[in-house]
Amino acid sequence: MNGKKAFIIAANLVIAIFVIQTHLKPFPDMVLKGAEQKIPLQMPTGADLFSGKFQAAVDQWLKQHVGFRGFFIKCDNQVNYSLFSEFSRNNPRKVVLGKDKYLYEQPYIDYYNRINQAKPEALEAKAVSLKLLQEKLLKKNVRLLLLITSSKTSIYPEFLPDRFILRDNLGKNDEYQNFLPVLRKHGINHIDGRELLLQKKAASEPNLYPTSGSHWSLYGSYFFTTALVDRIERLLGKRVTHIGCKKVARTREPLELDSDIARLGNILFTRSLFTEYLYPETYPVGGAGSYKPSMLMVGTSFCWNIIPHLEKNGFFSRLNFYYYFNTDHSFPAGRHDPIDKARVDWKGDIFKRDIILIEINEIAFNETGFGFIEEALRELDK
Repeated sequence: MNGKKAFIIAANLVIAIFVIQTHLKPFPDMVLKGAEQKIPLQMPTGADLFSGKFQAAVDQWLKQHVGFRGFFIKCDNQVNYSLFSEFSRNNPRKVVLGKDKYLYEQPYIDYYNRINQAKPEALEAKAVSLKLLQEKLLKKNVRLLLLITSSKTSIYPEFLPDRFILRDNLGKNDEYQNFLPVLRKHGINHIDGRELLLQKKAASEPNLYPTSGSHWSLYGSYFFTTALVDRIERLLGKRVTHIGCKKVARTREPLELDSDIARLGNILFTRSLFTEYLYPETYPVGGAGSYKPSMLMVGTSFCWNIIPHLEKNGFFSRLNFYYYFNTDHSFPAGRHDPIDKARVDWKGDIFKRDIILIEINEIAFNETGFGFIEEALRELDK
């Protein structure tokens, strides 16, 4: 067999393997992290064929389903990371490598650069709605508390790559600096997570955000949760269970949420992005005879590092977490169900809670409540 025939046979064999892997998947492929909208391949019409719409759909389908796609994407991303210290800009979450292995997502960098900020009148309107809801709930003996969670870029801006910083914009106020005075003016109950974590950073507390994660660490959120417990006790006027810390465990093996950005990078050797992680070992303080509030929490993924501290230490009798006001995660039952807004039991359930917590990250103040505030006000006005 001459070299030309051998090449043809080998090339056809490679093509056959790719075709088989694309359609039958006999070999396991590397899993890619991150949300991706899969394009289904449908039977074309005559118009689709002649307009080129079907051909474009086939091309997109092949890009998403070609055999060994995960492996080759991770190889390409690894080359970019190893040679150029960059992640693929094709990732919809836009992961950016900062100094000392600090990873950031582009929306948080845009926020730091004061890009696409909410208008002052929008923030004023949101604060007025919160104040109205707080007053109406209080008449039903329900407390409202706004939880402001911080951006990683606000706590650790010093690790941002210099080329990503728009220094001419930094003299302007960011949304947090515009919104906080409005909240204070209207007397809205709130806990300022940015201020709290900056105080802890100034006191030399490390690892308030993991290098490889977008959200605050369990260590950082522990400080916020203890402040939350103190504030709830004052608002309710009842003694509640407090949360203490026995010791802090150090490890280079992060929990899933502490490595979410690193895994979104989709490189071959994700572990090379891991550094040191701190995990507090907590315990309940004064739990015997303390009041266990019935709670509702509405918020973002930053709540996932608050809830474990509360649940582990038996703080509440019942907690429902309305994740983006789309999914209901109930504790301690452990259920999660889509929220049918037309079937929410406002009078028999929501307005009988001890306290309602609304969490929002500082990069999205204009989305506070994700429609919950407006729905609650409509129900209270009936």
